[in-house]
Amino acid sequence: MSKNLCFAILKFSELNLHFSGEYPILFDKSNQSKAITDFDRFVDMLRKSGQEVVIDAELTPAERSQIDAFSCFLKEFIYPAMHTFWGDDLNYSTVTHHWFSSRLSFPYNLYYLEKRRKRIQRLLSEKSVSSIMKDGLQALNLLSSKLGDNKFFCGNKPSSLDALVFGYLAPLLRLPLPNDRLQLHLRACPNLVRFVEQVASIYLPPSEEQLRLQKSERKMWETRLQKAEKLKEAEKVATAEATLVQEDLPLRDTILFGLGAITLSLLFALHSGIIQVVVEDDEQTIPE
Repeated sequence: MSKNLCFAILKFSELNLHFSGEYPILFDKSNQSKAITDFDRFVDMLRKSGQEVVIDAELTPAERSQIDAFSCFLKEFIYPAMHTFWGDDLNYSTVTHHWFSSRLSFPYNLYYLEKRRKRIQRLLSEKSVSSIMKDGLQALNLLSSKLGDNKFFCGNKPSSLDALVFGYLAPLLRLPLPNDRLQLHLRACPNLVRFVEQVASIYLPPSEEQLRLQKSERKMWETRLQKAEKLKEAEKVATAEATLVQEDLPLRDTILFGLGAITLSLLFALHSGIIQVVVEDDEQTIPE
């Protein structure tokens, strides 16, 4: 139970098929059949819950409009870049697949992973990976500029924008990703790192059970990351060797083409009579 909001956390390993399959999922006690996974709907539900929950009450209309604008901005530019967890083969095999398959029941885990990944791949196919990553990097720069030296994005008190940004940045900062370009850029923004760690320590302090679980799994994640790094390095070497071979091919092909062209030209010249080969026998005079 929080200070102002009554809630219960339930752990489960599968969702009914009529739900969207998004995690985490929230059920309003007054309407159990309606699952909530969208952040804006969640905030709206809290405002209408009748509990002593105050959300963005002290913000000016301009600041609230700014929150709406940032919400759209994050969904447009950060959200696709976050799908590197699913779209990138190495990240998917190292982290995402193991994470979900070990926590969801069989065979639902296979169904969920396959369905979710195909949906993400369709989304990512609309833009190039480099374009998606570029947008994500620029979005992180904008968030860093917006936060500045402030404790929260709207000053010294948290708002729904802080909760939204934390939901995007915390997994990106903390997951052991082998292909981590976006993660490295986030770590290079000290104010954003400070923001994530601060929100986590104040509002999401880990329980003793969670700390024990983190400690027991740390070695496993380190091992998986090391294997992924070795595979990544091997792929780099293979790519470099393939590139070197391709660079050598044009010279080899040019030489072979030149030899072939000369050979064909000579054969054509001989056949057409342009070049004639005359064989003369040396006659020896026999004295009488």
